[in-house]
Amino acid sequence: MNPAPAPTWRHRWEWWLLRGGMAWLQRGDLPAAYRRIRALAWPLRQILRSEWGWANTNLQWVYGPNLTATERHRLAAMAFENMLYSHVDGLRRDTFQWAESQPEPFFQSLQEAVRLDRGVIVCGIHLGSWEVGLKQFAALGFPIHVVYRHANNPLSEEAFKAVRAHYGVQWIRRDEPRKMLRVLQERQILVLMTDINQRRDGIVAPFLGIPAMCPAGAARLSRRFRSPVVPMVCLRERPGRVFVRCAPFLEPLADEDEVAMTTRINGCFEGWIHTYAEQYNWLHARWRSRPDGSLWPVGMPMAALQSARVAPYAVLSERVRRLLAVGEEPWG
Repeated sequence: MNPAPAPTWRHRWEWWLLRGGMAWLQRGDLPAAYRRIRALAWPLRQILRSEWGWANTNLQWVYGPNLTATERHRLAAMAFENMLYSHVDGLRRDTFQWAESQPEPFFQSLQEAVRLDRGVIVCGIHLGSWEVGLKQFAALGFPIHVVYRHANNPLSEEAFKAVRAHYGVQWIRRDEPRKMLRVLQERQILVLMTDINQRRDGIVAPFLGIPAMCPAGAARLSRRFRSPVVPMVCLRERPGRVFVRCAPFLEPLADEDEVAMTTRINGCFEGWIHTYAEQYNWLHARWRSRPDGSLWPVGMPMAALQSARVAPYAVLSERVRRLLAVGEEPWG
């Protein structure tokens, strides 16, 4: 791991703003914090123009003519707000409850994978409230190690570490591969996020119908240690109430390469994304990096994109259609 850079004046300015924002979002109860951050959604979209542009572009690339311009704009706005809520969830110490729809044995797949005694890789994506998912996961008594992307600002990094100290998990920076290996060598649980655009050393595999540069870690580590992979997401029902969805664990197959396994992992998440599309992070430039080394721009022509697709345009779930018809989240 490289030593942290010395703080610059810009780092200190960013940290000062971050500290004030964190204190503001930690005040009051959770619904009040959600209302405050939601009131800022529109001005933040003007500031975070790149993220807002990618949200609309990604939805167009995935759903194409199955989503009107009005529906696309509204769904992008809901996804933008969900990202803000997720950051609020991570900053606070509120006690979250399981939703009534949460089936009791949701972690059966994980328990079965743990019993194989070969280490377990839990794969997550930026859907719902993943920060709460980590807290709830650890509260069940599972000792987990989470790989995360550290902040470039050393002062912000220390602030985030302090906030996350109560999660009850062990944190591993993504530039600490030896620690990741040790977790699986000791047959413990490693948590990886798998829906990140990989600029270099990625695996080309379809994601939501479009070839994407995918992180190689999950498939590569699973094959090396024969560790089962458990796809899991934590979804928001309303402020303070969440539920988990967990797919049957995936065994690494002897005759399967990393591309095939990454494709299987990606496929586990697609149904959840379409069913809860308003809770997915469409703001991330997921398909920007291309296998040939080029970069797709925000305004990539649909005709050029169509030739790259490996599946038809996706169709919105009836649940999301109902939300768009109402015009807001059921608890908004």
